[in-house]
Amino acid sequence: MTNSILHLGLMEDGEIELDLAALELAALDHPGIDLDDYIDELTGIELALRAADGDAAGRVAQAQTLSSVMVDEFGFSGDRTHYDDPQNADLIAVVDRRLGLPISLSILYVAMARRLGWSAMPLNTPGHVLVRLGDAPDALIIDPFNDGRIVAPEQVKALLEQMTGQTRFSDGMLPCRTDRRLFDCCSTRRPVPSRPAIPRAR
Repeated sequence: MTNSILHLGLMEDGEIELDLAALELAALDHPGIDLDDYIDELTGIELALRAADGDAAGRVAQAQTLSSVMVDEFGFSGDRTHYDDPQNADLIAVVDRRLGLPISLSILYVAMARRLGWSAMPLNTPGHVLVRLGDAPDALIIDPFNDGRIVAPEQVKALLEQMTGQTRFSDGMLPCRTDRRLFDCCSTRRPVPSRPAIPRAR
């Protein structure tokens, strides 16, 4: 099985399909599993997004479409009850259970947005990965772990200050600018004993 994912290291950055790569990585812990059903499930999510509002141009509309389909239709959400469960970092288990960590759910959101041609990038914020839709200055930040809700800029700054004492991104908190870097985030991320709550906007 290990040999089956070696090709990922040989692919150009733009050739990596994040959700499919994460499934292959998760399959290392599921010997003999057939990924076809999971690939079909991801395709079903894509089709549902296209049917809902696949042509959405505005970032708010895109965020609302993602949340409506991912949460309301397919039931994906953050596992607040058993956050440390290793299954939350395993995309196969995430698809089965509809529960995951910020990083695993962000991979799904980013991958689905990109399938529709939308600009999406994970933000490697400390302790809680978020997703950025669009590019500055019109970008919008959403929180897949908390049902895809929109996160106000002041909430992100408050989170950074809470965790690091800073209000600006440092090198370790920059967006994962390449697919390979995001795949690395996926392959190394593990549940942690505690997580910060995103401060509410005042």
